[in-house]
Amino acid sequence: MRLNLFDDTKVIYQVGAEQFENTGVSRNPFFVSESVKKNMKINTLIVDDDPHWRLVIEKFASANPIVQVVGSCASALEAYGKLMDNNIDLLICDIEMPDMTGLDLVKSLKSPPSVIFATAHRDYALDCFEVSPIDFLLKPLEFSRFLKAIEKVRLHLENAPEVLPIDPYFFIRENSGFVQIRYNDVLYMEARDNTVNIVTKEQTYMPILTLTKLEEKLKSDIFLRVHRAFLVHRNAIVRINKNEIVLTNEVEIPIGDQYRNKINQKHIDGRSIVRN
Repeated sequence: MRLNLFDDTKVIYQVGAEQFENTGVSRNPFFVSESVKKNMKINTLIVDDDPHWRLVIEKFASANPIVQVVGSCASALEAYGKLMDNNIDLLICDIEMPDMTGLDLVKSLKSPPSVIFATAHRDYALDCFEVSPIDFLLKPLEFSRFLKAIEKVRLHLENAPEVLPIDPYFFIRENSGFVQIRYNDVLYMEARDNTVNIVTKEQTYMPILTLTKLEEKLKSDIFLRVHRAFLVHRNAIVRINKNEIVLTNEVEIPIGDQYRNKINQKHIDGRSIVRN
């Protein structure tokens, strides 16, 4: 298969004995399953410090109807910002780049997308496979080989197991073991002497710790400090009065003077709908 990369008016494909033009309405040389046609666009980010290879990869990627090029970056640091701001399914990445290598970029990501490494250096192959890339391409790139790599990505994404979201939870010590408590089961927490009452929809737990320590450990915007002695689950709030907050279980939680501004800033501002 050969591809005329730099003819912007049309792209000519050669597949076996058949030749045809990609004019937007012509036959398509790529095999694409019906499910992919209906559901899949592979959001792709290209990272290479060499402008020539960025252009080549962009041309290769754009020629495939299931690939959506979201961005093209000249450095790993630039790519990191794009990855934070966009839903990226595929990262096509060089390895040797200034400031940060492509390999280090992938290692820095908590949940990296599918990765294809494209490099002129064969010696990196073994190092790269510690991050489980979908494929490893050597420059100069061949279009047919690139197409096979995209097909691997498509199959990987189609067959990826569904990841069920896990409700956030925490543990408290009780007797000789630990009790798991889901964030969404908690209504409020109240400081009591040397313990904290953790009031859930089903029962109340009384671990020996401080409310401040518990708040630090949870590190979540789900809970709102409304009083020196009270931390409430924001979804449990039904009504906010002048001096108290009413929860779904009809319990009234006092509002501390020093927490009024924080309640307004974190929970009310920008969400109130009032008549002009």
